Amino acid sequence: MPTIDSPQNQQVKLYRSLLSKKGRQKAGLCPLEGVRLIDSALQNGADLQTVYVCPELLTDQRGQELLREIRDRDIAVLELSPRAFSSMTDTQHPQGIAATAPAQYHSLQSLSKPGPAVYLWLYEIREPGNLGTIFRTAAAFDVAGIVLLGNCADVYNPKAIRASSGAIFAVPAAQATWDEAMTWADQGDIHTVAAALCAETSCHEAGYPDRLAAVIGSEAHGLPEHVLTSAQLQVKIPVSDKVESLNAGVATGILLYEIYRQRY
Repeated sequence: MPTIDSPQNQQVKLYRSLLSKKGRQKAGLCPLEGVRLIDSALQNGADLQTVYVCPELLTDQRGQELLREIRDRDIAVLELSPRAFSSMTDTQHPQGIAATAPAQYHSLQSLSKPGPAVYLWLYEIREPGNLGTIFRTAAAFDVAGIVLLGNCADVYNPKAIRASSGAIFAVPAAQATWDEAMTWADQGDIHTVAAALCAETSCHEAGYPDRLAAVIGSEAHGLPEHVLTSAQLQVKIPVSDKVESLNAGVATGILLYEIYRQRY
């Protein structure tokens, strides 16, 4: 197959369209770029559809090894000129490899699993970088699934994908309303644990049930009153009075670590 040189090539235009939410929804695909991210996505189960390679830019050994693995898996590979490759990416210093993968949106029911399980519910986490970091943290602490509540950032936003380091393919996620999530939790005997500054119980002192959903609020507003009052347990993360609140990603990491520590 000849090298693609035109920025107007249909495959190049398709990848470029995935940088927008509308384009991702229309194609059902998400964009991946860079050696480390694509390698991590593969190891986390991503089903790569097409891989774009610019030989002039993909020069490091790790990149060459990744390309050999991709070819061994019989994944479609397109070769691009530097001009074509640079026209479709959103990074200042492209590494010469990009890929597409299905953007998989799960149902609440598909997240259900028997036995002890920790779920993570995120309420209006709007910053893509924060969302991606939270996915990476969730994967580190064996979260069974993530529920996105309200107006959250798109999981497959390129910034979120990069911040997750491929973990979006390791932890399934579903979109739901609070009422839908609570109904699902009741059916699955899942107890809700909300992180709140106003809580009286420290997250380090609380006891956590075998099946629970840790609920984290938005960066700007935390959790609304109706969420706090309907949660079965509220816990606070003790902090100095020098700050009003923690970044949502940091708060998620502290709470999930404490739950994980008590279990293991």
